[in-house]
Amino acid sequence: MNDAVIYAPARQSDLARPAGDAALPWADWPVLTRASDVMTRDPDRVAGSDTLMEVAGIMRSLLVAFLPVCDERGDLQGIIALQDLHRVLRPGHPSTATASSLASEPAVTIGVNDPVDHVRELMAEQRIWLLPVLNGRRLVGVIHYTHQAAAETPA
Repeated sequence: MNDAVIYAPARQSDLARPAGDAALPWADWPVLTRASDVMTRDPDRVAGSDTLMEVAGIMRSLLVAFLPVCDERGDLQGIIALQDLHRVLRPGHPSTATASSLASEPAVTIGVNDPVDHVRELMAEQRIWLLPVLNGRRLVGVIHYTHQAAAETPA
């Protein structure tokens, strides 16, 4: 077994620094402080007019359990959960209901420029997996709970 440590080649800017700063290669990394820094941009979503069968198919193809529901302008109408679809859809009983009729109004959203230092705790406290990021009422991104947990887990 080879236990040799491999170091990344030094950047020219690292060579010009004093030895103390060169030991901290992450010292010049950007600080992620706003929702726009950590959100998934242009997230998957469904239209409020989509049927529940269409929504179920989209969730299945994307392998997701939650999706934002938006109107034609991109304004957030709510969140639809796979669990809710299972309660409504029954084999042999096609539903004419739409995504907007089943979408639950999100009690919690965050603005695109809001600080994210409390997002993990907020999502755990509210027991939500998907936090919509809004610019006004328009959905511009989402923060997923598992991304927050992974970002704060030590390597």
